Amino acid sequence: MPVHKTIKSRLNGQKLFSVDKKYHKYTVEDFIQEPKFIAWVKRRSEQKYWNSFLREHPEQVKNVETARKIVESFRYSNIDVNEKEMQSVWKNIELYYDLQQKTGKKIKFRKITRYAAMVAFLLTVGTLVSHFLFEKNRNQFTEIEIPFSNSTEAKLILSGGEEILLKEKQTELQFDDTGKKIKIDRDSIINYQPEDIKNTMAQVIIPYGKRSDIQLSDGTKVWLNAGSRLIFPQKFTGKERHVFLKGEAYFEVTKNRNAPFIVTTDNMNVTVLGTEFNIKDNNSDNELEVVLVKGEVSLKENSVLNFLGKEVKLIPNQKAVYDKIDNKMVIESEVDVAYFTSWKEGLLEFRRESILNVFKQLSKYYNVRFVTESSVELNRKISGKLDLKESLEEVLKVVSDAAPITYRIDEGKVVVNSKISYLPVR
Repeated sequence: MPVHKTIKSRLNGQKLFSVDKKYHKYTVEDFIQEPKFIAWVKRRSEQKYWNSFLREHPEQVKNVETARKIVESFRYSNIDVNEKEMQSVWKNIELYYDLQQKTGKKIKFRKITRYAAMVAFLLTVGTLVSHFLFEKNRNQFTEIEIPFSNSTEAKLILSGGEEILLKEKQTELQFDDTGKKIKIDRDSIINYQPEDIKNTMAQVIIPYGKRSDIQLSDGTKVWLNAGSRLIFPQKFTGKERHVFLKGEAYFEVTKNRNAPFIVTTDNMNVTVLGTEFNIKDNNSDNELEVVLVKGEVSLKENSVLNFLGKEVKLIPNQKAVYDKIDNKMVIESEVDVAYFTSWKEGLLEFRRESILNVFKQLSKYYNVRFVTESSVELNRKISGKLDLKESLEEVLKVVSDAAPITYRIDEGKVVVNSKISYLPVR
């Protein structure tokens, strides 16, 4: 089933769009200032909702049609205004509110040209407010830092040094039980005949913007996230099945009591017999995170200085967070494992996450850089779920509906500005 592309924003305790608004009482002025109405006109969002509304309230068809024409004529461009014009606009604002207070009534516009004039007035005021509030920060932009990646191409590297480029955005790799036959996606098959299969190691490197699903020779499945690297034997032999990970991966380990499966990172050994778990150890983070979905895992720091350290075991629905600086581990119970593993299904879920962290995640998944205007509220919290199978443009549309931002995509870079709100006229 298609995943809904809805992201909710709870700002100041309110939903982004309130379903309680009495649209049947709205005037044209109300409609042209309603974000939900504007989104419908501009992007045809919630088409069924508005069609149903018009059927139920035919008396509003004329107001909706008038408001629609006005919104379609909106232009969101900067307007150069000199000092004298600024003073004139602010004077008109004061006269406008004085008139409202004296009459006790809302100003009524009767012609479409008058409405258009009001819209132009509001856009000009928005520009002026932006000028006064953000003049000190004008043209100041900051690039959001993400970890540097030495690789720009996804590749499979075999023990002899042979490199096979993985061209798909999401590549599937499958090693047979001998470790000599490798299937890439649906049709490519490689027959590799090393001299000593027991000492043959393979490496999969996945840069930002791509992912890979790997089936190892023992049947274990690995979902390798963007910006990650996995090193493993093409065929497991001996008393342990040992792999090395940098980045993030989800493991569905085939059970074998005689050969425990060990995932080694820079700081930790995670040992299992047969289980499902997610492990994240990005270079940019000072934390290593393990979330257990099924079975049981044990964690032990792999530092030489900690060879007598205690072993920590997890049970399902627990999360372990290891602080690399303080060498401390915290265990959380009854966590929602789906929240931490949804990425392997092509989803990105947030629960009161800062806009900054959302941008960092999108940087990895789409391999783009985010450059933000200094006035953007990067610490503002948003919640929701993004479908990463959609294009970057579609995902950013959803984010911009939830957060007070505008954006433009420019050759691998996303430039983010604050969204300027209109001044109230009622």
